[in-house]
Amino acid sequence: MRNHRGQRSLEILALFLPEIKELLEKKDFPQLKDFLKKVPSLDLAEGFKSLSLTEKILVFKLLSAQKAIELFENLRFEEQSLLLNNLANEEVSQVLNEMSADQRVKLFKDLPQRVVKRLFGMMRKEEVEDVRRLLSYREGTAGAFMTTDFIELKKELTAKNAILRLQEGRKAGQAQQDIYSVYVTDDEHRLTGTLSLQELLLAAPDMPIRDLMSPAELIKITHDMPREEVAKWFSKYDLLDVPVVDEADRLLGIITIDDIVDVIQQEATEDIAKMAGTKAEDIAARSTFRIARLRLPWLITTLIGELVVSVIIKHYEFTLSKIVALASFLPLIAAMGGNVGAQSATIVVRSLATGHIQQKDMARTVFKEFRVGVLLGVCYGIVLAVMAFSLYGDRFELFFPIVVGLGMCTSMIVASTAGAAEPFVLSRFGVDPATATGPLITTTTDLVSTSAYLVLATWILL
Repeated sequence: MRNHRGQRSLEILALFLPEIKELLEKKDFPQLKDFLKKVPSLDLAEGFKSLSLTEKILVFKLLSAQKAIELFENLRFEEQSLLLNNLANEEVSQVLNEMSADQRVKLFKDLPQRVVKRLFGMMRKEEVEDVRRLLSYREGTAGAFMTTDFIELKKELTAKNAILRLQEGRKAGQAQQDIYSVYVTDDEHRLTGTLSLQELLLAAPDMPIRDLMSPAELIKITHDMPREEVAKWFSKYDLLDVPVVDEADRLLGIITIDDIVDVIQQEATEDIAKMAGTKAEDIAARSTFRIARLRLPWLITTLIGELVVSVIIKHYEFTLSKIVALASFLPLIAAMGGNVGAQSATIVVRSLATGHIQQKDMARTVFKEFRVGVLLGVCYGIVLAVMAFSLYGDRFELFFPIVVGLGMCTSMIVASTAGAAEPFVLSRFGVDPATATGPLITTTTDLVSTSAYLVLATWILL
């Protein structure tokens, strides 16, 4: 789906960018203004980086107010900052005041304090207060990425009057762009009920809201719920939106499905980066030194672990000098163990993240991965033993392929078990289990598999 979207965007860019540039060159602004109406805001945002600064400002000023705001919300932070620094104050004021609350907060989080102070002076007082309130919530919680663009209804309203209230709120800019549910509150703004927009539209015009709404207790979240937990709620209950309340059940804001898609993408990016032994910033970072600094910590851990492996090999130098052929299988055994361990760890980390397994499932999960390791170890151990016999059967006794096969089997069993156990252990100690993959698993597997292989060789062959 993403590839399809990317291909479509490239096709649209190829169609409209040359036309825009040609009209800009001719200074045919009336025709350009009509042409821009046909270009989707999202696609225009993707092609915005291909325009010069002067062209960007001209295009932005030719857009309708609503489309300019949509474009601005879809631009990267760098492009947004560029426009804020080059537009007139009244134009900046209009954009900031009409942006959706969550997008506005996302912008202000990354701006320097002096710039924030200047922009606050261009905004309406109520919008400034809204931004400050949303910025006060702890990063990574529901309150930090909810939107306050919603409309409250009273239970005494009829379905017809409720629809009129929604229409008035949309015109006044009080409601979010996509409405899935409506929320019923009392005079103290406490959430008392919810109902879907579909239920409201299909209801008899004179039916009171109190007879249509569902109890608010069923689906609501608190402002301090971690965003990962919010994403699990959306997945578990197939939600399109959810209300956010405080300790007194007062309605603070809402979170919609498009917000959660962004969260899921961010979490997936962070987890993948951690599994590789780095951070999510590595993906967007352009500085060579910054990228190296992000990767350095885990690589140091790996270096120390592999140095220990070198010490172990040196300790069994006598064994390797007697039977040099043992060394030819050492990298293969360690690599296969590392692959199996990474597979187990990845599955467990993902299962913990999605809630399919919990801390109480540790014993069952680790035992399952142990059995998988045994099955894989026996299969690949036999294969490697046969290969060792075919290569060195004429030089060594039958014990040599047995040692190689047992080394492979031991490596895969230990790796699979450790890969399943380490995420649980790290999670219990408050460490993100995503860090259990990559360098940590590979280093652990190398230590155990190398030790086991050389101990078996020393014990059986010498």
